[in-house]
Amino acid sequence: MKKKSLLATYVKIFIVIALMIAAIYALIRFVDNGYSNEMYETIKTNMLLIQGKTEVIAQKVEIKEKGAELIGTKIKDKQEEEPIKKLIQAGIINIESKDNNYYCLSNVDLKKLGLENITTNNYYIVDYKKNDIIYVDGIQNQSGNIVYKLSEM
Repeated sequence: MKKKSLLATYVKIFIVIALMIAAIYALIRFVDNGYSNEMYETIKTNMLLIQGKTEVIAQKVEIKEKGAELIGTKIKDKQEEEPIKKLIQAGIINIESKDNNYYCLSNVDLKKLGLENITTNNYYIVDYKKNDIIYVDGIQNQSGNIVYKLSEM
């Protein structure tokens, strides 16, 4: 009789421990997904802000407004850097195309744009012709795919 009682107690303890582990796992997954979604939305918002600023600059340059110039470093000057090579190999950017006008935006360039609150470890790339922004590091979207371009988000 005592063995059955002791066995029932062990089973109950095992079930409680299993439920606690499942709850902790679910909580960790929930927090991780929330963090990933928040990071994705922050990067997307930053890219939209950059897009707005660079579109205005591109229009000023196009109408040849006095003192207007494209901000950033031409991508051809950075094509030997590893992040750029990776994007070229992946087909994300085509630096040989005449349909694009790529410039790299560093933290200094973002400050020139009036976007002091946006920082990056590498840089963003702006295509002034297509008005698209590229996040060099890429970010995982809700489907689990890595996206680089604002137009793909």
